[in-house]
Amino acid sequence: MWPKQNLERDLRSLLRRIETTCQPTGSLVADVLQYACPRLKSGIQPHDLVQRLIGAEAWVDLGFWLIGWELPDWVIHRLSCDDSRWNCAICVRGLAINWVEDVAEFQHDNPALAIFGALVQAQLQKAQGRAPSNVTAFRRRNRSGAASMTHGVER
Repeated sequence: MWPKQNLERDLRSLLRRIETTCQPTGSLVADVLQYACPRLKSGIQPHDLVQRLIGAEAWVDLGFWLIGWELPDWVIHRLSCDDSRWNCAICVRGLAINWVEDVAEFQHDNPALAIFGALVQAQLQKAQGRAPSNVTAFRRRNRSGAASMTHGVER
């Protein structure tokens, strides 16, 4: 299977996991970092703030930070709660939201999972070529000795 198809499959699988879980876990967050965070993985070592947020289980803050880091030209358009269900919508900064394709949106009972879901949904749309962007993606490089992003996150 082609790498792009593998990425799309992995992101869809991750979305299903987010939909079916009740709250964030170390394992789920490790998979979000693994499959939906190519910019973060391109660094030599994990970002210190990411490790601190994981250690504190500050999942909402981590989700906001990851959206800003991974999707620098995207902004959080809406984070709202309606009938105990959280909705997170993110879109490309500066674009008028006229079309459904311009927004990555996810709903969940847990606010952190709604944010993680929107991040993964945006990455899936980018992988499928449906999301506008003006930022060039980093290339993934395997480096011997590079720190793993999941270091410190229990599975």
